[in-house]
Amino acid sequence: MKIGLLSSEIKQRANTNELFEAIKKHGFESTQLSFSSVPELNFKSTGQIEFPEKVDDKIISVICAGAKKHGVEIPVCSGTFNMAHPEPEVREKGIRRFEALAYTAQKLSSKFISLCAGTRCRESLWVYHPGNSTPEAWADMMDTMKKCVKIAERYDIVLAVETEAATVVDTPEKARRMMDETGSGNLKMIMDCANLFHPGEAAKENVQKTIAHAFEIFGDDVVVAHGKDIAESDGIRFCPTGEGIVDYAQFVRLLKKHNCKGDILLHGIYDEGKLAYARKTIKKAMEE
Repeated sequence: MKIGLLSSEIKQRANTNELFEAIKKHGFESTQLSFSSVPELNFKSTGQIEFPEKVDDKIISVICAGAKKHGVEIPVCSGTFNMAHPEPEVREKGIRRFEALAYTAQKLSSKFISLCAGTRCRESLWVYHPGNSTPEAWADMMDTMKKCVKIAERYDIVLAVETEAATVVDTPEKARRMMDETGSGNLKMIMDCANLFHPGEAAKENVQKTIAHAFEIFGDDVVVAHGKDIAESDGIRFCPTGEGIVDYAQFVRLLKKHNCKGDILLHGIYDEGKLAYARKTIKKAMEE
């Protein structure tokens, strides 16, 4: 279990070599690669699909060379798109791109592609919509998920989803239902403790039972961990790792108990000046 971070935590660099150089200088051994971090791609997220139509083989070689030069592994590629969007065309566009993404992940020696279950919100992938709880939203999400799983199976890639209050899969129970209905070993979970809280739940007295409950429901299927944090508040207010209420010592103990071999990837910091403290927080928890 290594300490890594999402590449999007690093301020945009001039080229991919400098990106991996920065990741390594900050003391990280691995990354979840966001393609918006790769300057050579000149890719910007649409708010619905967060990976490009295709990554040219030459750019894949550039990414591989930069990672190898600086000793940074790429266990996860970000593949989030709105799998529950109310418009079929948006969902189908994501599925069409997903084949090329699986090819890219395989070439990068990535074992996992991260996903978002999606929302009925038309404008943003990360915004809650009351229609998320409808049978229609669930059916659309599952249809999309099953199609992506079939692609993942062909490329020997494991898809990893996390619970998020703004999405269709907003509880551990729904995550378990999603995996059971899909029925594939190529669909597993990212454990992001900060994402387990709904508005009104982010209080210190709720932390340990909330994290323990999630592990009870799908802990044996966790393949990747996100080291994101959440502030104590009546709403949902994420904060840099170590500045919130997540109990990382408990988090690491439960990852080990459930035999998770994936890395802990820091997320939600967006300030390189705070990366050292965030990494120290996780390292301390791993040593307890």
